[in-house]
Parts: sequence; structure tokens; C-alpha cells
Amino acid sequence: MIYLFWTVLNGIIFFYFLYLIFGFIAIGKRIFRPQFKIVSITIMFIGIIQIISASNKEEKNNMIVINEKINGNYNSMSKTIKLEDNLTMDIVLLIKYTADGDSFMPTASHSVLTGFVGSYIWEFNSIQTSNLNPNEQAEYSVNGILKWNLFGINVYSESKSFSGIIK
Repeated sequence: MIYLFWTVLNGIIFFYFLYLIFGFIAIGKRIFRPQFKIVSITIMFIGIIQIISASNKEEKNNMIVINEKINGNYNSMSKTIKLEDNLTMDIVLLIKYTADGDSFMPTASHSVLTGFVGSYIWEFNSIQTSNLNPNEQAEYSVNGILKWNLFGINVYSESKSFSGIIK
């Protein structure tokens, strides 16, 4: 529920920023009411800075190659695991396996946020997993950082660790 509140707060600030911009263009500095003048100017200033700097942001790939030594055309499969299931967003992990004899060896993994994720950034840092044998289970352990942004500025970074069994 806190994720939903944080996203709604970001939406309110964004729409207030749009109101300030269009109001400033339409009626000038009268849009800034005296009791909220400092807050309004601060939100407008931060919003303009975020728009200018948005083109310079570099997004992280969230792809980790586990084993580069596998070459050629081998049988492969992938497993999708929902690491965290929330009301507004989910953290999903995809692990790609390649056949190695009678077992499957992990070769790559990718993790993303899905859902209503406008104010969050997921940085997938590490994964540990074992070979997946037929009719058996493999364990995994995933680490990452969930960044909470307020109007594009990182306010809080939450370290997340997940572990479980792949069936």
C-alpha cells in the first residue's frame, strides 16, 4: 500500500508542476499564491531542472550474464519468477538455461519492474543460482536496489534480497 501512496504523491506533484507551468504561461506570476509561493517556485524549479537533465540519464540494462562459455546452438529454456508481488508493481526475474548433458546450466538472467512503476527504479545487482536438473529443484538468490524517486530525484534506496526455489 505504501508503494501506491508514493506513486500517487508523485502524480500529484507532477500535475501541480504542469498546473504551475501552464498557469505561469497563461496568467504570469499571479499563479503563485503568497501562502504557497516558496513551495510552488521550488516545485517549478526542480521540475524544469529534471526536464533539462532527463536526456542525460543512462538506464541500467538489468541483464547479468552468468556463463559466457556456452557457444553454439544448444537446447535452452527460460524460467520466469515473480520475486515480489505488490498491489501496483511486481519485481520479475527471468533466468535463461542452456542444456548441458542431462541438466540445464544457467547462462543469463534479467530482472525488471512491471506494473505502475513511475516513481521507482530497480537496479538488479547479482544472482546466484544452481543447475536445474530434470524433476528436481534449483535454488536462487537475487540482490538489488529499489530506488524511490520523488519528482525524479532519488530520495531513498532500499536494498532487496530474494531467495527461493525454481521448480
